[in-house]
Amino acid sequence: MKEISLKLRYIYGRYLLIGIAFIICYSIFRWYFDYKLGVLHLKEDLLNFWIPFALSWILILIWLRRRIRFLNVRGKRDNGFFFYQFIAVASILVPTIVTQGYIQASSSQLIQVISPYEITGASNIDCYKITDFNIIKEYAGAHRASRTSGRHNDKLNFTTYFIVPLVDHNQQVELINHKYWYGFKFTESMSNHSSDEKKNTRWREFYEECVKKYEQYNYSDYQYLQGLTYSDDRDGYIEAVKARQKNNSTENLIILEPIDEPFADKAGNKFAWIFGSFGIVAFVFLLMVLIPSIDYTEFRRFTDKRPLQDDGLKDFLKFLVPKGDHFTTAILINANLIVFVFLVFSGINIISATPKELLDLGANRRYEVLNGESWRLFTSMFLHGGLMHIMMNLIGIGATCASIEPILGRTRTLLAYILSGIGASLVSIYWHENTISVGASGAIFGMMGVMIALLLTKKDGGFGGVYLIILGLYGGVSLLFGLLGGIDNAAHIGGLLMGIVIGMILILTNFRKITQANNGI
Repeated sequence: MKEISLKLRYIYGRYLLIGIAFIICYSIFRWYFDYKLGVLHLKEDLLNFWIPFALSWILILIWLRRRIRFLNVRGKRDNGFFFYQFIAVASILVPTIVTQGYIQASSSQLIQVISPYEITGASNIDCYKITDFNIIKEYAGAHRASRTSGRHNDKLNFTTYFIVPLVDHNQQVELINHKYWYGFKFTESMSNHSSDEKKNTRWREFYEECVKKYEQYNYSDYQYLQGLTYSDDRDGYIEAVKARQKNNSTENLIILEPIDEPFADKAGNKFAWIFGSFGIVAFVFLLMVLIPSIDYTEFRRFTDKRPLQDDGLKDFLKFLVPKGDHFTTAILINANLIVFVFLVFSGINIISATPKELLDLGANRRYEVLNGESWRLFTSMFLHGGLMHIMMNLIGIGATCASIEPILGRTRTLLAYILSGIGASLVSIYWHENTISVGASGAIFGMMGVMIALLLTKKDGGFGGVYLIILGLYGGVSLLFGLLGGIDNAAHIGGLLMGIVIGMILILTNFRKITQANNGI
């Protein structure tokens, strides 16, 4: 009975406080600043999922992680404790997502207008029924986009956006800067591991199918028209408008998308599910807290306000601070991470950016580089196509650079990384005529090439175990996945060869010092 009381007081009570307070505070914040004031110019997937996900993790790590540690949880190292933290985050995130859907639905209003020209602005909570409207198919625009999805980016998604000028029966479309548009889309998916030939064939076939559907489209078959703001779909429709009216001001465009479900069903049972979802997951977490016994040694350390003995999170955060033998490594990790976060908050999809978006930001491609944009050879190293892409590369940077920097030093490590990345970009545009390439993997393979050079120059002729593990696991797996398609193996191999050459040159320029440090591995 005493243990149950301690668990409820120190763990479950704190969990409930964090969860309920976060759901209420975040939802009020979202309603006021997004729906009422309209000043949160962020995409819906960030506001509905990724920001609550990140904030939930931060709160759990700060205020609950330490308390979970005095449960006797089975699992290798911190795996069991991590699972508890993950469930705690998920149990807060799920009702938060449901709450966001309810707030949007309950804040929506169905507005009856006679003409589309009565609409002065259309947010994602504005829904319309227009009595008198016409569409001008002769001035329609289209845009095709592709994104990857899935745990390993194994799915390739095609979307074709159509946009048609929306007018009333007494008006003609403004050919230069038309404001009102009716938008609809078609989607298709296929394996991202298919050959480029199959992808291109399916891409063309899908577009031809979309054109046929567009020609037969019924513009009156809807329940209401939904306004669009700050979403990937709105970006796609804007590109379709630009394809028709290149000089159109995109800021004030009113894009309406047809919705099939009745407006009365928009909120559904979301309000009840806010409490239902939180109740279910909170009960699951309660059982997880009650089942294990208390580790009284760790509990006393907590009540005495002594730090954890093995704090992996603290060690990880220290590693991200540029100092000592990981100075350059930390800078490279932070630089890639900062660029990615900045681009996500600027509107790039966190899971998968489109090729056009990446190209506009500085991705590498032969045509642009040969026409004077050589800076892309450098900038493409710090761009990534999505969350999984950058996570894998951050691990790669940490594993390779942290192993090499104590031997080569800060400056030589940075020089090897940058030159290898540029070399990988050059090989990529030599090998691929029309491939858009981004990511740090070419530079990472360059660092693995430096590892090979260090292995070849070891005085004892032996092989470093750390080097072999990194080369075998990261390098081998990356090259293997590259055979499945969707990965620039030319850049990987080019970076690897460039790294070997650079590594040998750096070693020869300071042979004695580097080989002495190298033999310590």
